[in-house]
Amino acid sequence: MTSTDPGAGFGAPAPVSPDGFESTPQRLRRTLRTRPAEGPARRVFQQAADMFRGDDYPQSLAEAAAGVQQPVTTGRRIAVIGSRGGAGRTTAAALLARTFASLRADAAAAVDLTEAGTLALRLGAPEAPPLDAAAARLGRTIPGSLADLRGFVTSPGPENLLVTGRRAFPGTQTATDDDALHLSRVLSRYCPVTLFDCPPGLGGLTGQRDQVRWALQEAHLALYVTPASVAGLDDAALAAELWRRDPALTGVPLLVLLTRTSPRSPFNLAAEARRLSRSGVDTAVLGYDAHLAAGVEIQPRLLSRAARLQGTQLAAHVLSAASAAPGMPARPAAARRADTGSGTGRRARA
Repeated sequence: MTSTDPGAGFGAPAPVSPDGFESTPQRLRRTLRTRPAEGPARRVFQQAADMFRGDDYPQSLAEAAAGVQQPVTTGRRIAVIGSRGGAGRTTAAALLARTFASLRADAAAAVDLTEAGTLALRLGAPEAPPLDAAAARLGRTIPGSLADLRGFVTSPGPENLLVTGRRAFPGTQTATDDDALHLSRVLSRYCPVTLFDCPPGLGGLTGQRDQVRWALQEAHLALYVTPASVAGLDDAALAAELWRRDPALTGVPLLVLLTRTSPRSPFNLAAEARRLSRSGVDTAVLGYDAHLAAGVEIQPRLLSRAARLQGTQLAAHVLSAASAAPGMPARPAAARRADTGSGTGRRARA
């Protein structure tokens, strides 16, 4: 049994009860957050095998890291989207944020646009203030430095990683749409890379999920995360077709990320990625990793070798594609006012 604290941050362990017992979620989080993806036997075997065969892993990792460290002239914003839950969308956003913050000397920001999101938890900042609360405090001011900006969001470590918590539920928001938009642009001003973790679903592209549409209007790249499954691959083809025939999306490049959500998936990620690439769809892959699948704070040192390399290559790919893109054209003020006047449009950019 444990006591609960309604003021505790989302995902934060509840205080242990006086009798000293902890709940199963507490115990598992405490255990899994320090468990590496590869066990000791696997690591020893890998090291022994590397002694007797050529290994290009260090060179590949160094090349990918160099891509992550390429100069960025203006802040790039990436909308991480997907058509269904459980595909690894938040995992991909958190992994990218950690990778950028770890390998770059400048700052990276991670913004949660979902109302029940776990992005802040995955980044070790369960008490991070929601975008709405941070925007309300900031108002229309512009902090004079990155250090001042940290006072409005959370920097869980490393210090160059800035994080906002999950969005406030409808009816509890304290900031206007324009205030939230202002905060996202301030983050982008100080952070060469800003990641938006969007709710699942493509309805936002037709006006049903405004958070998705809002993020895409601000983005230089859309990272579409989908599992390597029958339904997931069908979703990827659907998204690619939507991008081809919707003029409103042509200003934002689409990068599909195929994920393996189970270690026993029958699909070959590399083969499916090549098939999508041949059809004109820019595609990257992220294989199964036990540490990422645990759903706890992401620690790069606990990733498997394969996941560390794929995550670094993905970050380099994302940054290269986003740097080459002009992003969505600015929308007229009249169109923005029309959005905020329709149903849930009031929350479109919060």
